[in-house]
Amino acid sequence: MNGEQILKKSKKTSKFIILGYVICIILIVGCAFWITYKEENETPEPIDFTTDGTIGMEIGEYAYFDVEELSTEVAIYGDLENEHNSENDRYYIAFNQGYMYILDLDFETIEQLKSYIYSEENTNLPTESTRVYGVTESIPDELKTIILEYCNEGLEEDMQIKAQDFERYFGSVLLNVRKNPVDTSLQSALMVIAMFSMIILVISHILIAVEKNRVKKYLKKNEYEEDLIYQLDNLVEGKYYKDKIILTKDFFVDVKYDSLRVFKYSDVKWIHIHNLKSYGVTTASSLMVYLRDGKTKLNCLRVNGRMTEEFIDIFNKICEKLPADVLKGYTRENAKEFKQYKKEL
Repeated sequence: MNGEQILKKSKKTSKFIILGYVICIILIVGCAFWITYKEENETPEPIDFTTDGTIGMEIGEYAYFDVEELSTEVAIYGDLENEHNSENDRYYIAFNQGYMYILDLDFETIEQLKSYIYSEENTNLPTESTRVYGVTESIPDELKTIILEYCNEGLEEDMQIKAQDFERYFGSVLLNVRKNPVDTSLQSALMVIAMFSMIILVISHILIAVEKNRVKKYLKKNEYEEDLIYQLDNLVEGKYYKDKIILTKDFFVDVKYDSLRVFKYSDVKWIHIHNLKSYGVTTASSLMVYLRDGKTKLNCLRVNGRMTEEFIDIFNKICEKLPADVLKGYTRENAKEFKQYKKEL
């Protein structure tokens, strides 16, 4: 591959990024269709939630319920520090044919049923019922206590509902409208992973594009491109990391990850090795290069893990070609001197 081909290839979008986009899109679309298919073909026939007042009804049944009236919110379980968390359980007492039932509602259903909540401002309830669907669940003992307190508030003792009569008034189970009768957790998890991966890809793509644009401006501003191509064709002094790192007579060229990072040795003001650590262990190493314009910073020669002999050899050969006034290595003195240098520009 000649110098012109190397520069052209580095300007194109990485094939790995394109492949990543394709895989993510296929996963997202595929999971969406998979979820739709499962819901359309595996959803059981719903039963009537009011059957026998839900007394003796089994847990895990898919059921429908026609709401004629709704209480205000009786209880909320979950993240109590954030009541707006959509994962919270929100319990209401619903009425049908004069009988009371317990529903666990989501925000969408609450909005849909708000006209059924009787209040001083809303005395004219709808004449038609609204049907909701959900899955039957057991009623926690703590919730039973809260519901009894809610219903018995302000009533004479002889009018209050006793704990032993709870099932006769409210049934054996509640209806969780938030729950889907078909398990699509695997598909949903895959979709979330794909969407998260897509976001990471987009961010990476933008960062790479910014880096490419910075290098493009650097080469154009200094009119280096023709000289760089010539040296890549005729004046290469060393190739490393499967020809992804190239040292020419006057330039350092890094085309790892299909992205171009290049600088002329005479333009360097400060260079040092940067080690990224996690729990005291080096997870990645790279060269940090600061140019004489005081603005351009390049993160080059990035490798996973600790530095190898090849990495150190490249660093030493670069240092041999740098001007005498270049700051080499990371020290407080060098950092302070470079900061002062930028102020004086």
